[in-house]
Amino acid sequence: MGVSVLQAYDERMATGSLRRWQAGLQEALTRRLGEARAMMTSGRYAQAFPAGFHVTHPPAVAGAWVTALEEYAGGTGPLLRLVVPDRPADGQLDLDLDDGTRFLLLWPSPAPALLADVFPVLENLALRIAGHEAYEVRPAGRASVRAEEFALLPRDVAVLTADPAIGNEVADAFRAVWSGDAENDAFNQLVLRAGLSWREVSVLRACFAYLRQAGLTFGQAYVERTLLMHRRVTGLLVALFHARLDPAYIGSTREEEALAEVETALAPVENISEDRLLRAFLELVCAVVRTNYYQSDTDGAHKKYIVLKLDSTRLPFLPVPRPMTETFVYSARMEGLHLRTAKVARGGLRWSDRTEDYRTEVLGLMKAQRVKNAVIVPHGAKGAFVVKRPPAATDAETMRQEVRTAYKTFVRGLLDVTDNRVDGTVAQPPRVRCRDDADAYLVVAADKGTATMSDLANEIAQEYGFWLGDAFASGGATGYDHKALGVTARGVWESLRRHFGELGLDPAKDQITVVGIGDMSGDVFGNGMLLSDRIRLVAAFDHRHVFLDPDPDPVASYAERQRLFRLPGTSWADYEPELISSGGGVFSRTAKSVPLSPQARALLDVEAEQLPADELIRAVLRARADLLFNGGVGTYVKASTESHADVGDRANDAVRVDASEVQVRVVAEGGNLGVTQRGRVEYALAGGLINTDFIDNSAGVDISDREVNLKILLDAAVKGRRLSRSRRDELLRHVAPQIVEQVLANNAAQARAISVSHALGAAWLDKQVEMIRHAEDLGVLERALESLPDEEAIAQRQAGGLGLTRPEIAVLLAVSKDVATHFLLESGVPDDAYIGSAALARYLPPALRAEFNELLPRHPLHREIACSVLANEVFNRMGSGALLGVQELTGRDREDLVVAYVAARDVFALPAVWTEIDRLDVVRHAQLQTRLLGETRHIVESAARWFMRHGHAVDPAIEVARLRPGIDKLSGCLDELMPPHARQRLDARVADLVTNEGAPQELARVVCLLKPLTLTLGVVEAAEASGADLTFLTGIFALVGEQLQVDWLRDQATERPTDDHWSILARVRTATTWSPNSSASHSPSSTKSAPPRHLTKQLPPGSIPAGAGLRSSSTPCSTSAQQPMSTSPCSP
Repeated sequence: MGVSVLQAYDERMATGSLRRWQAGLQEALTRRLGEARAMMTSGRYAQAFPAGFHVTHPPAVAGAWVTALEEYAGGTGPLLRLVVPDRPADGQLDLDLDDGTRFLLLWPSPAPALLADVFPVLENLALRIAGHEAYEVRPAGRASVRAEEFALLPRDVAVLTADPAIGNEVADAFRAVWSGDAENDAFNQLVLRAGLSWREVSVLRACFAYLRQAGLTFGQAYVERTLLMHRRVTGLLVALFHARLDPAYIGSTREEEALAEVETALAPVENISEDRLLRAFLELVCAVVRTNYYQSDTDGAHKKYIVLKLDSTRLPFLPVPRPMTETFVYSARMEGLHLRTAKVARGGLRWSDRTEDYRTEVLGLMKAQRVKNAVIVPHGAKGAFVVKRPPAATDAETMRQEVRTAYKTFVRGLLDVTDNRVDGTVAQPPRVRCRDDADAYLVVAADKGTATMSDLANEIAQEYGFWLGDAFASGGATGYDHKALGVTARGVWESLRRHFGELGLDPAKDQITVVGIGDMSGDVFGNGMLLSDRIRLVAAFDHRHVFLDPDPDPVASYAERQRLFRLPGTSWADYEPELISSGGGVFSRTAKSVPLSPQARALLDVEAEQLPADELIRAVLRARADLLFNGGVGTYVKASTESHADVGDRANDAVRVDASEVQVRVVAEGGNLGVTQRGRVEYALAGGLINTDFIDNSAGVDISDREVNLKILLDAAVKGRRLSRSRRDELLRHVAPQIVEQVLANNAAQARAISVSHALGAAWLDKQVEMIRHAEDLGVLERALESLPDEEAIAQRQAGGLGLTRPEIAVLLAVSKDVATHFLLESGVPDDAYIGSAALARYLPPALRAEFNELLPRHPLHREIACSVLANEVFNRMGSGALLGVQELTGRDREDLVVAYVAARDVFALPAVWTEIDRLDVVRHAQLQTRLLGETRHIVESAARWFMRHGHAVDPAIEVARLRPGIDKLSGCLDELMPPHARQRLDARVADLVTNEGAPQELARVVCLLKPLTLTLGVVEAAEASGADLTFLTGIFALVGEQLQVDWLRDQATERPTDDHWSILARVRTATTWSPNSSASHSPSSTKSAPPRHLTKQLPPGSIPAGAGLRSSSTPCSTSAQQPMSTSPCSP
């Protein structure tokens, strides 16, 4: 009976306690929510908490709980909230007492995650957990909620309650980490310790991620510790970021104040490493010129990625070459970096697997792209992104989706900070403070891992309303499919035809033994191996297999390669085994040991009966063959003086060989970076034929750029309602063959230009060295970086009679074009009606010129297009350095070089001559073609010098109008005006070209007459000015030249060493004076002239008829007209 009484008493007491607690809860809620809402809410939670909860949680604490639970109502994810009970009236907090402040983590019930996953997040938020309890809360009429209560250490409570905003920031940071918007690391301690938001912490983390790619040697733990230790500096760095880039601060002086505060706070930092680290962050913040940090997405939320556009020139710690601009896109799931060498620049975006050093990868590619883009309008750019959280699932589709998501983030990030064009006016992106100039040109392209994503990029561009539309990413549904057109491989083939032609071989007719890098599913390798059925592909490898076919049947193997190319996703493992010759096979690249047949050992010249796959690949690279065709990814050949670390491609260290070991006759680079530049030079010095990757495979970027510029032009016609969109697309398809022809012509022209400069050898070296020095002075070239010879190496080559190698010439050719394009853009040349308009007119494919040429002057890049066309033509025809020497001798402006070139070209009608030379069969006439083109270089150089020596500005239109008729007249009869033995020398030289080198008769005559024609410019000018008879005056000039033995003077001037400006000028002036034997200039049969007995000998009486030079006549050259000359004495 007593037990029952006691039990009843306890129950009454408990009930009373609960009722008092419930009443207290309602009072606490009234204070928080107001009376009306408190009544309804208290009823919902009166019985919601588990038994005993009211004993350990006073009503004030429970009221804070309910406030959080109400906020969470209907939630599906975790919610972390700092619950702070109402304070005592005095507002004081005793740090030694528990006031009930807790962090409350709310989940749907049952909890969807393990508590073990929660604690690391809290620890990285600097929350030291003193205790933990879990409760099931069942609000009336609502779903149950799992509540995790975390007790904190008193001093953390003090920080959190002193500033309630910090608790909210910690809670937001937890949500961001848990949802994947932020990374889970010790950077997050800055939220509690430095009072930063999680997004501000993400800015610092993004800065560190970039600095790590830039070569920062400090580890992440050290960086986190330093930023926490110097939290005041850290907070001021974030404040400086806001002051520089928040649009709200435009027009204020806050930036200067914030920078001064950072510098003051840095002064007491004593540790040199910590100071260096903090100043690296400072330099980076000061280099940011744009960010998307203040933008929101379509839902009004902050974007889940951060973009930092950087002025790279303000970052002294970066390795060279330094891009003009870098755009870094950072998120918890991906990182991406886009490097540009100029505002108008383009290049591919690739998916990289080099998470630790993708900037190194993309920097090397940007460097190659920079010189490769010398053939197109934009300068070089390159981008790469990495996936930081690859899916656990191993299926390819899951990974493909993650890559697509990362790619979309990357593209969005780039567009976030790029200007737009709206109705012809540049418009800045929303909520972006631009600390740089207008920047509206952004064009990307497909690359490794993104070959099928151009349409995706264009969809995003159209979503942003970006002015380029589907020209933003070349290729795609309405663009040019490189693989279908085979354009890159066909461009490589132009280099191959040049190389093999100089060896006397025709790869279309003669059997060529090939070892290759790549497989038939690839664009460049696959298309390249189908350009001739005479190819004997004896060995190849890619990232999966090694293929050996010691004695292939060219026809059967061609058909099998064709079959593999047409099937999607094939590998060497799909090659029909019965079509592989005896002793061959397909082997895994990861094989520990590969058995080698006698035939394979003979092919590879090895004695071992088996080799690991890595050694087998090295043997393939060292094999004797006609051609090494690179159509793959990776760097496989280096110089013997380079280490593998110098190369920067760790994945292929085990298979890479030295250039001195490569035994093929020709190397073709369809893939990028297959051979280091030093490796190319070493191979070329040993006699191998090689250009560079940016020469061989430039057709890809060329056709992409033409596609983009053509779309821009035609889109203007669509907007002007001259075209429908469907008609635009039809035109793009229709002119594709013509554009391919233009692109391949560029490839051939560059290969020819390199051959001509290489054939001129040591004779051309001085000009090239001057160009190298000039580019160094301009700051656009670093010899060591580009692997160009230093002064000592140049002296050694001069002593040995050697010039630059083909790879070195290729670099200098690209640099020359780049320099010329730059100074032309700063001049009025592209706006000149005669020069610029003609260059623009040649850019469009012929089928579109009549209808759309008038729109080209309104193209946003019309000046850049004109400059690109001019620079390519000038240096493809003239090589590097020739016109620079002319400028130095005359002191004229740099743009006058191009103007004088155009005048010389058109006065002497050289395009027609070049067309005939270019038409020569490269296989039969490679050496002849090179020789004739070399001679036309001298012609243009001489004529340009003549034009630039005049004091007045050179106007090609005027010069052509006044001089071309006379030159045309003399070109038909100049040989008739020559003294007899000069005419004999001319005829002998023409006969030599025709008989010994197979030159067409008329072409040989035209080229041999060009030199004496250039020396008649002054005569034509005098005749035009005075009205004198041109042919009569020319005859007199010839006679005077012979009588004064100018031939001998010219030879002496040419052979006399000179080392000062005035002596050089005197030599040049003498060397360009016309003489009877001038037709023999540059002829291999020319011999030294004997000195005249009387240098000042007088002309015989009657040699100059009375009135010479005073009469006017339009009589064309004829025998009767020249009778006085034929009867005049012509010998001493």
